[in-house]
Amino acid sequence: MFGLIKKSATYTFDQLFGIAGFMGYGTASGVDVTERNAVDVAAVFCAARVIAEGIGQMPVRVVEDSFDPVTDLLRVKVMRNHSAHKLLAQKPNDWQTSYEFREGMVFNAALGKGSIAIKNVVGGEVRELLPVPSMAWSVEQNSDYSLKIRVDYSDKTHGYFTLDQVFYLRGPSLDGFQALPAVRQAREAIGLSRALEKQQARLAGNGGKPSGVLSFAMPLKPDTKEKLRDTWKEKFGPNGEGGIAILDGDAKFQSMTMTSVDAQYIETRRLQIEEIARVFRVQPIMLMQADKAATFASAEQMFRNHVIHTLGPWIERWEQAATRDILGHDSGLRVDLDERNLMRGDFAAQSDYYAKALGAGGGPAWMSQNEIRVEVGLNPIDEPFANTVSQGAMTPGAPSDGI
Repeated sequence: MFGLIKKSATYTFDQLFGIAGFMGYGTASGVDVTERNAVDVAAVFCAARVIAEGIGQMPVRVVEDSFDPVTDLLRVKVMRNHSAHKLLAQKPNDWQTSYEFREGMVFNAALGKGSIAIKNVVGGEVRELLPVPSMAWSVEQNSDYSLKIRVDYSDKTHGYFTLDQVFYLRGPSLDGFQALPAVRQAREAIGLSRALEKQQARLAGNGGKPSGVLSFAMPLKPDTKEKLRDTWKEKFGPNGEGGIAILDGDAKFQSMTMTSVDAQYIETRRLQIEEIARVFRVQPIMLMQADKAATFASAEQMFRNHVIHTLGPWIERWEQAATRDILGHDSGLRVDLDERNLMRGDFAAQSDYYAKALGAGGGPAWMSQNEIRVEVGLNPIDEPFANTVSQGAMTPGAPSDGI
């Protein structure tokens, strides 16, 4: 389809390290971390989801910026009939919606080295975007600084693509062409979280009853030891009824398992959630990590900070990557994600804002009635005054009503 020849698979060590699912990042806790098992940690899954879902729920559009030669004002026109608008806002391919495509691309880019989608170009227009699984591609830089992207197919062959043949989205980078995987940077926090979960799961699987040593002052015969062990396990093991153990013959029980209190399990788990949130630059409240000191007002501000500081960089990455790879910088068009729905406050705050935008108080306005109607989802009205931006009664030289 894309005019590339498939070749038999050969790998460098770095490529294997990046694309093989069985190879992970080693940690001090002894738990290997990969992109696939990292999402088994609830905080990681939630952090990647909250970023991806935030980008996915924003309306995407193709717009044209132009300056009015008479007023020298910037005019923004939404190009709803443009093929790129239909591609990104409606149907990127035959099996994904626009939301699913953006969510999947950002989800992979937030976790790992980035995400790519192969472009199907017909007549100079991108007609289809085919996402590639995160473990099935790698990127290299040639001596002339151009990028070469290798895609590994399920039949154990591979093909090479140039940057102009793919849509390439990535996060922060050290070398300028491939992202630092967030999972690798957070491997210690993720590894410790997985180790703690396993430890707690083993304790729960043991019925919440600690393992230990049952000792006696006098030596016991082998058959007596076995009988005591089986009896103790039956009574106080995972499926036992538990209760109070009564020991005689100078018997003693010594636990060999730390309890969750001994290990400060809750405090450690909370710290790991905060560490994971730091790596993904997500507010802990967005990971369902409640702060007892947070008030309703501070929580609302945290949600705004999430849009500005967490989603904001990803909005810019998506818009600029899509403009570059779908439209081309020379087209005069750009891709825009409309984040205004995420930033809206309550109805009282909106009413006050739009009243001022219309010039309430006599000051000059900066919006017309039709612009506000379109922004809040209403149809514009066919009246001349609805397209006029008031200069305000307090503006020198501005006409006054009734004069």
